[in-house]
Amino acid sequence: MTDVRIALLGPVRAWRDGEELALGPAQRRAVLAILAAAVGCAVTTEELVDGLWGDAPPNQAVAAIRNHISNLRAVLERDRAAPQVLVSAGGGYALRLPPDATDLAVFQNLTQEAARLRAEGDLAEAAERLRRALELQTGVPLEGVPGAHAERQRERLAQRRFAVVHERLDVDLALGRHVEVMEELSSLVREFPLHEGLAALLMTALYRSGRRSEALAAFADTCRTLDAELGVEPTLPLRDLHQRILRRDPGLSAPTAPGAGQERPSRPRPAQLPADASEFTGRRELVESLVLLVEEPSAVAPTVIAVAGMGGVGKTALAVHVAQRARSRFTDGQLYVNLRGGRPDPMEPGAVLVHFLRSLGVAESAIPEQIDERSAMYRSLLAERRVLVVLDDARDLAQLRPLLPGSERGAVLVTSRTSLLGLAPTRHVDLDVLEPDEALELFARIAGPRRVHAEPDAARELLDACCHLPLAIRIIAARSAARQDWSLAAVRDRLADRRQRLAELSLHDLAVEACFQLSYDQLPPLAARAFRLLAVPQTADLSLPAAAAALELAEQPALYVLDALVHAGLLESPAPDRYRYHDLLRLFAQGRAEQLDPEEERAALVLRMVDQAVATAANAYRAVRPGHAVPDVLTRVTVPGLPVADRADGRHWLDEEGGNLLALAGQALDLTGAHVMVADLLLALDPYLESGFLWRELIGVCRRTVQLAAAHGDTRAEGRAGYMLGGGLLQLAELDEAETVSGRAAEQAGVCRDLPVLAEITNVRAMIANRQQRPREALALHDETIRLADDCGSAWTKANALATSVIWHLVCGETEAAGRAAEQSLTLFRALGDPLGELYALHSVGRTARGMGDPERALPLHEQVLTLARAQGLPAFEPGALIHIAECHLDSGRPAEAVHWAEQAVAASRRLHDPGAEPVALGTLARSRAALNGD
Repeated sequence: MTDVRIALLGPVRAWRDGEELALGPAQRRAVLAILAAAVGCAVTTEELVDGLWGDAPPNQAVAAIRNHISNLRAVLERDRAAPQVLVSAGGGYALRLPPDATDLAVFQNLTQEAARLRAEGDLAEAAERLRRALELQTGVPLEGVPGAHAERQRERLAQRRFAVVHERLDVDLALGRHVEVMEELSSLVREFPLHEGLAALLMTALYRSGRRSEALAAFADTCRTLDAELGVEPTLPLRDLHQRILRRDPGLSAPTAPGAGQERPSRPRPAQLPADASEFTGRRELVESLVLLVEEPSAVAPTVIAVAGMGGVGKTALAVHVAQRARSRFTDGQLYVNLRGGRPDPMEPGAVLVHFLRSLGVAESAIPEQIDERSAMYRSLLAERRVLVVLDDARDLAQLRPLLPGSERGAVLVTSRTSLLGLAPTRHVDLDVLEPDEALELFARIAGPRRVHAEPDAARELLDACCHLPLAIRIIAARSAARQDWSLAAVRDRLADRRQRLAELSLHDLAVEACFQLSYDQLPPLAARAFRLLAVPQTADLSLPAAAAALELAEQPALYVLDALVHAGLLESPAPDRYRYHDLLRLFAQGRAEQLDPEEERAALVLRMVDQAVATAANAYRAVRPGHAVPDVLTRVTVPGLPVADRADGRHWLDEEGGNLLALAGQALDLTGAHVMVADLLLALDPYLESGFLWRELIGVCRRTVQLAAAHGDTRAEGRAGYMLGGGLLQLAELDEAETVSGRAAEQAGVCRDLPVLAEITNVRAMIANRQQRPREALALHDETIRLADDCGSAWTKANALATSVIWHLVCGETEAAGRAAEQSLTLFRALGDPLGELYALHSVGRTARGMGDPERALPLHEQVLTLARAQGLPAFEPGALIHIAECHLDSGRPAEAVHWAEQAVAASRRLHDPGAEPVALGTLARSRAALNGD
């Protein structure tokens, strides 16, 4: 392998296999200097251009760089056609050389070794390393090399050399070499009369040489110079030294046993961990696993545990608790720093390294100026030590990276509000709120167990209001402990008002709202606006498309914003493309939205989401109920709906979003004129409500919509909302009100000729009549439904009405008509390609077979209905199918089987809260048991 050496601490020179190379003109040497200062790392062409010409490059700058690279390869490489030393990399070039191939790298290594040796007490070896480092400089660094890079390097290296000289003189004094350094110190003080550090060293050397009056005179000279040049007095350290000299402080005496024979002082063992929280509670399994992981050293790299989570969730408490549990295993000490990542003034990693290096015994003057050199020194000191490092409240990976040790002997605990993408820790913990029992235990430890035992229900309700967030619990528990005259029920009641809850969760310098504010303040404007506005819709969670509509963004930009909020710990993503707030964070975001975002903007957001929901629900309706006319008469909106590929896709969207959309509909009704779109949204959700049996959730929203529509004289919206309300009341067996509401809805739909909706209302009225034992009236309404369906071209409505009429024909003894209606319905649903409708028709065919006295033919049809209903996720069909299976077994003389299926029917109707099916199932069960017992 080619042995290439490069000198930078003087004129730029290079050797290959011991022979000096002709590098050419100064500009070419400048290119080599830039590359050599970053050995092993790629330097882009743009960086090379900037390093040579700064802000004023020539037109052919890139070509000139390429020419210099070609000529450098000619001298550095054995075969320039296959470069091994100066290679292309990362959009630029890199020198592939050993770490010690430049005198600058050797200089840095020697100074780092010196710092380590001094921290370990080996002053003689430290002084030797510093002398060798200083001897490497053969002139002005990068002498004769032009360019902005060279100027910056010369200034930096001059400052670094000065610091190393200062450090070497300080070490020499510590070794008792005050006589030997006297002349050099005097010369440096004359050259740098304003440097108090040099003045202090000279005063110390003079005092130790028995020249106390000269030491005092040196102080006086420095005072006069500082006053004359800068108008200031000496700083406190120099004044303190002056006082110590005046009183002949014994601590200033020269070391008694200088040199290599000096006994090494023990190296510092920092113990910086904060106190463990006495009331730390819960997370037992997590704590034990983390302690075990921290205590067992890794074989190849330091153990790094990253704990992320929202503000107030207990990250610091967990990290400190684990660190305190494991501290005895880290015999060389524990380092701790609060990086203030959630604050406007986060700690700079360079400043943290100064703090850590001091703690590890490095003298101030020995600490390098450059952050990469400080980091290298820090890693060197930790390489042979068993140290635990706790980096609390980190902002990002850029802040963390210089603070991570490289040795496998140590361990690191990191906490952050953000997810620290790119860290790749040994273990990542996404910390969540406490479990209910853990939250109760924490509250009891602070507020007192007797109070919790006295009011257990109030305590749990209070903790629910705190959403089990540890910070909120600590605050409210401390407030409760301070006010023994307050009952827990009174504390709970103070938290009942959601608008005032965050204000209640504060105590002295602790406040949940202030904790959240720190995270919010770090957001860029677009993300901050999104955080506020996405809390406006009162939905359990948000899909990516819904969030994009709310923010008026395309999905990809919206995804970037949402991911930024998740990364910041201000939003959760429980599943891909779904997002939700922690309840207290939602309250915080809503408060900020009310302060900063106009009411009109918040209202427009809700309406956009309703518009998108109506458009998408129409697409889903077409997929779930093919051939139905309702989607074609819904209000046209400007917001595009989501595409729905097929029935399964539509069913999935309706099942996933239905609950949120009911909540959104209820919220929108508070906005003037929104009842029009809400009525359409409720109508479009009909298939979802039917399959999921969510009628109870529907009733309140429907009542308000009907009332608002009537108040506005909007017959169309009143008819549509009235249809949904009447249908819901029918399903809940509220037959009298259902009849009244449906009759009014039919009138309104008839007035505005809303025929597809009128057909559905008429079908509901037919079912009500049948349930009220008026089958002939039901059949007449059935015929009217079919006529209306034909008039408006709603094939699905006709097929559904035919299937429904089977019941009424059977009640009237018209078995042949029932059979014809069932078969027609099955044929129509199959032609429409609607498996749900086909399921309903099969149910009707089965009922017809049993009504004609053939339970054995009916049984497999009802079993098929049950199987399909379960496979397709249609629980509303289960109670009826189970009842008819039980009835078929009972009719066939198998009462034991009938009891088995009837019990399942009762359980299914109760699970769905189906008041219509439950009494029928109970009746079938009673008759089956009676038959089994021979009654």
